[in-house]
Amino acid sequence: MNELCINAHSVGTFLETKRGLLMLNEYALIRQIQEFFGLGAKPFFWVFNTLWGLGLATLLPAMIYWLGGRKTGFRAGLFDAITGPIIVYSKWIIAQPRPFYISDAFTPLKVSTGFGMPSGNALGIATLWTTIAWYARQKWIWVLAAVFIFFTGLARVYYGVHSPSQVLVGWLAGIALVLLLVKIAEPFIGWFRECSLVFQLVSVLATAVLVTVFGVAIDYFFLQNFVVPEDWVNRYNKLAAAFDEEDKFTLFSVYDSYLIGGYLLGFGLAGIALIRDAVPETEGRLGRVLNVGFGSALYYLFGVVYPVTLGPFRETYLFGPYLIMVFAVLPLLIYVATPLITDRVLSVVEPKRSEA
Repeated sequence: MNELCINAHSVGTFLETKRGLLMLNEYALIRQIQEFFGLGAKPFFWVFNTLWGLGLATLLPAMIYWLGGRKTGFRAGLFDAITGPIIVYSKWIIAQPRPFYISDAFTPLKVSTGFGMPSGNALGIATLWTTIAWYARQKWIWVLAAVFIFFTGLARVYYGVHSPSQVLVGWLAGIALVLLLVKIAEPFIGWFRECSLVFQLVSVLATAVLVTVFGVAIDYFFLQNFVVPEDWVNRYNKLAAAFDEEDKFTLFSVYDSYLIGGYLLGFGLAGIALIRDAVPETEGRLGRVLNVGFGSALYYLFGVVYPVTLGPFRETYLFGPYLIMVFAVLPLLIYVATPLITDRVLSVVEPKRSEA
């Protein structure tokens, strides 16, 4: 028995040593990538990093949808929304640090908060562009997708906010998710379309609630007992001060669960409206221009109103439900309200144009 214990301990020590060596090699690889591209490449990688940070996952599918690519746009937005709980909850459960929290083997070029595995940027961009390329079925879009996926992930390694393995896992998970979703999409839509409206609404609401509750449960059972290493905080604060970064160090927020649940609820309700033909098709150049104009205005208005209305609900039990409600509205504004407004305006404008 003692011999078995010794052997088990030896195996555990060996695996831990191998894991440590792998991480050290990864951090050395980050330094090598930084040295290969040099500091002069920062503006290049800044473009890919910033585009994602500006809401590419929301705006690109919306633009495609408004300009007539209804199926591609909505599914790109929906599939990327589905990555929300996958990214956030897997980060919480795995609880792996970002490279710059624990290593001096390279020079971080920016800071980010939260856990590191998987890379949310890599997973999200892989899901977004693979979906767009899959439904567009054009070679040049596949090339564009490959460029964005690769350099967005590489930018995260170059900056030192993710290790290569964190980015690789994000890429693979995003692509695998799309392959799964495109396979089940048509059979599911065909079945769901035949269900009653009550069943559809209850199913969407129940899914959003379950996703939210699952995140709250992770927070309660896992994260509340997580002891944040002081060294992580000190490293982040030191770098944040050097980069004039105002965001405070944080690894998780239970309110992300409510935001995710609300966003999925909004997509579910928008999907019901679409499959029940309650959203008019937008045709013609004028209609597409109006879509982009009205949609952009609604998106901007949401961005202005949302932060202002948070105040009264903070530090109250209503904050979580409020987040669900607010983020359920966003997909409805983009995919339902915008074409409805455009259709209404066209119904007034086009008869006058034909009379003239």
